[in-house]
Amino acid sequence: MIKIAICEDEKEQQELLKRYINQIFDALSVKCRLEVFNSGEELLEGYSKDTDVLLLDIQMGQINGIDTARKVRVLDDKVEIIFITALIEYALEGYEVRAYRYLIKPVKYNNLKDNIINCIKEVDIKNKYIMVKAQGSQTKLNVNEITYIEVQKETITIHTLNEVYKINGTMSNIEKEIDCSRFFRCHKSFLVNLEHVKSIKQYVAILENSKEVPVSRYRFKETKDKFFDLIEEKLC
Repeated sequence: MIKIAICEDEKEQQELLKRYINQIFDALSVKCRLEVFNSGEELLEGYSKDTDVLLLDIQMGQINGIDTARKVRVLDDKVEIIFITALIEYALEGYEVRAYRYLIKPVKYNNLKDNIINCIKEVDIKNKYIMVKAQGSQTKLNVNEITYIEVQKETITIHTLNEVYKINGTMSNIEKEIDCSRFFRCHKSFLVNLEHVKSIKQYVAILENSKEVPVSRYRFKETKDKFFDLIEEKLC
């Protein structure tokens, strides 16, 4: 089940979004739980950390959507935020809170549907786990937290946001187990999570934590293309 929250102070827009959301999930045959809030203050007071997607109006009363999103990010680092706005000029501020998309009023059904479908894919990725046996114990790893993987002979080293795990196996097997389009084989010995790549320079991918992952000459163009495809996918 996908949990959606709408924060919109205009009743007409609120009803429109509710109707669209219900139509979208009926068409997808996916269960949805919908909560509606009339202000940023109301949202923050009743916010639930299991929210998957937040549709957030920017221009509201005492606390606007940008400030509300900043406070939401303190509570929840994973929720996908879609801003609803009449003014695209707010877009730059949204980078600070990692806004997933901006939808311009009046919101179009097909535009919202496309973005909701993409958000569902993001939620699926965030909820994907693999089991690895490291140091004699089974460990459950969130695929989304893996930054890159490297192989040396039969030793696989899995780098995550906080830990490093060494396991026995082959790169092809771990690649099949992860089975995620965000991961790309940038080198015969390296598999990188493009979600954590900040930039790509000649034959190296720079991660958000400043670590560098080698990119082979043979795979450089395709790695770069995949990286920019991901960026383009996230733009409005």
